[in-house]
Amino acid sequence: MIKQTFIAAAALAALSGAAPAAAQSYVTLGRLTCGSEGGTGLIITSTKNLMCTYRPANGAPTAVYAGMIRKFGLDVGTTGKSVMVWDVLAKTGTPVTAYALAGEYYGLGADASFAVGGGAKVIAGGTNKAFMLQPVNVQVQEGLNLALGVEHLTLAPAG
Repeated sequence: MIKQTFIAAAALAALSGAAPAAAQSYVTLGRLTCGSEGGTGLIITSTKNLMCTYRPANGAPTAVYAGMIRKFGLDVGTTGKSVMVWDVLAKTGTPVTAYALAGEYYGLGADASFAVGGGAKVIAGGTNKAFMLQPVNVQVQEGLNLALGVEHLTLAPAG
């Protein structure tokens, strides 16, 4: 019962924070592709390290980010390699500089795997909370896992 209450509260908090963003006008900037070697879910939380490449739609040079994604909610099992692909959207008028995607993102996610599986995450944040990452397709991952909850993604320039 406590877990269900925690998940419901976390989902409500994430949705209430996302509501003002939905009213904004966004433009598509490019695509962010992240890969992970996997990890183990610890029932209430899990953490995975990521390497991400941002490819701007306007042909500007790519940017590489080191990242970490934390899940809060139900997360049971083990995953192997996974790949996540997002369209990068920004509020209209947002200045986009080198490594502008660096920062923290929050949202909701769901994943399931039995040998091979998938999932989806919609998250927002970054510099001045001006960016939104929307899944291009279902995330692909290996393993035996079930996860549902709030996602916290941190991106920093890889160096």
